[in-house]
Amino acid sequence: MKIGVTLKMYDYGTYRPKSPSEIADQARRAEAVGFDSVWVMDHVFIQRRWGRVLSHDPMLSLAQVAAVTSTITIGTLVLSHAFRHVVQLAREASALAASSAGRFVLGLGSGWHQPEFDSLGLPFDHRVGRLEEAFEPLSRLLHGEQVTTDGAWLRLDDAAIAVTSAAPPLWIAAEGPRMIALAARANGWNHAYWGAEDTARFETAVRALGDALARGGRKRAEVETSASIACVLDGWDEAAGGFREPEVTVGSAKHIADVIGRYARAGADHVILSLSPDPYAEIDPAALDKASAILDLARNSRA
Repeated sequence: MKIGVTLKMYDYGTYRPKSPSEIADQARRAEAVGFDSVWVMDHVFIQRRWGRVLSHDPMLSLAQVAAVTSTITIGTLVLSHAFRHVVQLAREASALAASSAGRFVLGLGSGWHQPEFDSLGLPFDHRVGRLEEAFEPLSRLLHGEQVTTDGAWLRLDDAAIAVTSAAPPLWIAAEGPRMIALAARANGWNHAYWGAEDTARFETAVRALGDALARGGRKRAEVETSASIACVLDGWDEAAGGFREPEVTVGSAKHIADVIGRYARAGADHVILSLSPDPYAEIDPAALDKASAILDLARNSRA
């Protein structure tokens, strides 16, 4: 089982955006601590009651991450395909796959934050349908094919991109039936921040994924399964600040390691920690260093 961590793209409370160099420095530290993967989100903004959360572009941020790391997997969890034309997305992903020497994973989602879509003048309807339609053309472009398609929302005529490395794995973040079915066509699947210590919801989704894979004639081992967990270590000042809620795991390093083990037994090949109640906000600059104890305990328990 692999253990990853989200990179913080803004400060908790103040919402100050992290610079690409700050994001890259977190990745360098995560690699040194021993995490297997690092992940960034894709939001132009998130509208909160007290203001907007702004963050830098994930693909450009990951390009800097790739430059300062050498072994760790880097990826998007998740990138909204709605913000980019499929050919431009394929170009960016192909370049990042090459510059990272094959360490990049393109995690995709259908988008969920309507104020963001409205502000950008993007259609909010048929988000799953649009992603379903774009998925195969995107995959074919990344594999170096010329693509022609005439769909309800996407039209291409002999489109192609530069490909100088193997195509990056495609992951789908999903829980609903249509998105689960799409994940069954992908290389990986992510179940994000639903349930924390209770794995029942994750287990239900794993079974649904297994059924979808069987219908498509694929084996369970062909899709890497992952669970994202929001967690806060006891001893952090913020742990007593009202974060003891079902979606956030709060406890000792051993407790969080035990939760990781539960997800592994429930079928997760990859567990991704937030080290924050807000998955991409930094509440403790030393969180990555403190997390080394979680990694040691989680891995020793499975040795």
